[in-house]
Amino acid sequence: MRILLATYWGLPSVGGLEKYMHQLKRGLEALGHEVDLFAKAPDDSGFHMPNKGWYLSKSSLLPFISAKTNAYFARHLPGIDATIRNMEIDRYGYEAAAAFFGAATYDIVHAQDVIAARAFARVAHPRTKRIATIHGCLSTENLARLQADGLLDGNYVRTPLWQYYLFIEHLGIMGSQETIMPTEWLKQIMIRDFYVPGNRMTVVPNAMDMEEFLGKLNASADLSRPEGKLIILCCARFDPVKGHEVLLKALARLKNVRKDWVCWLAGDGQLDAHLRTKTAEYGLQNDVLFLGHREDVPALLKKADIFVLPSLQDNFPYSIMEAHAAGKPVIVSNAGGIPEMVKDGETGLIFASGDDGQLCDKLADVLSNEALRTRLGEQAQASGLRHWSLHAMTDRVVAVYDRALNQ
Repeated sequence: MRILLATYWGLPSVGGLEKYMHQLKRGLEALGHEVDLFAKAPDDSGFHMPNKGWYLSKSSLLPFISAKTNAYFARHLPGIDATIRNMEIDRYGYEAAAAFFGAATYDIVHAQDVIAARAFARVAHPRTKRIATIHGCLSTENLARLQADGLLDGNYVRTPLWQYYLFIEHLGIMGSQETIMPTEWLKQIMIRDFYVPGNRMTVVPNAMDMEEFLGKLNASADLSRPEGKLIILCCARFDPVKGHEVLLKALARLKNVRKDWVCWLAGDGQLDAHLRTKTAEYGLQNDVLFLGHREDVPALLKKADIFVLPSLQDNFPYSIMEAHAAGKPVIVSNAGGIPEMVKDGETGLIFASGDDGQLCDKLADVLSNEALRTRLGEQAQASGLRHWSLHAMTDRVVAVYDRALNQ
């Protein structure tokens, strides 16, 4: 089969979306399929197919699209929210680029978000089967960001912008023949809040190439273990939904209890300066190390003693899979689909999302108990190797493709 894996978001990027696409591409190609990628450019300057080296700039598309769209909105929807107007213009640009690059030539278009799914429902050839994997909830992620930034207004859910996100979410899923959800949590949200019939969605947990990952564990990292310190590692982009400020508050509490630790933050993003400022405010300058974007996460995990992920909203984070595969005890929030990945007390410890006091207590428990760290790490690794193999996920995804092709 000729398969196109497509996303509205930029590639390359930081986070699980890119990992999923490249892992699935590898798994599908191992079965003999031809696979291409389509996405925005990472600097948002245009659209590209990175594995082919094809690129189309926004400057060649958006002026014409903007003129037509703005004229339509002025005539039919005066006063429309600027965010909605700009997103519609950008979305039409994405559709035009998809058509230009030959969306009609594929047997399967596998979109990775609701915006891409909606786009290909409009431009793909009728014979092309459209699949979507939904990695997160656009509406609730935006809600979580506003909440984290202290900007949440009680009237937000009645605004046109909220209704727009709901509409895009619904159209994206309903425009696909088959939809894959990595977690039951996200599937239930789509049923409850977006009126998507349950029989249109199949839960297929994400996976990873375990052999490749394990082979990278012993690679060298340019960081040494601080003498007499245990290492707490958090790998996540600096985005409000990842809950880094909750972690910093917990660490400030923890410092009053014990000082035999250091926390490494691997990642970058929009909150970098803010988090550095908060680190100083909490008096953690000597306890928290900002590592920036890293390509050697397996080697960092090898050195770490504890992995922590304090998400306010999440679906199926690759970072937890990687920590489990590395045999590390994990302390994670109960946000989103995370409880489907971690069995509390067996393959990790779970705390209430946003509760820095609970997180502090969990960190103190694990830091003080080597036997607990060992037991949680060993059980996590055994479970991860058993449940999250790339081969198993690829087979389940291909079964969804086959079902769509036979419709």
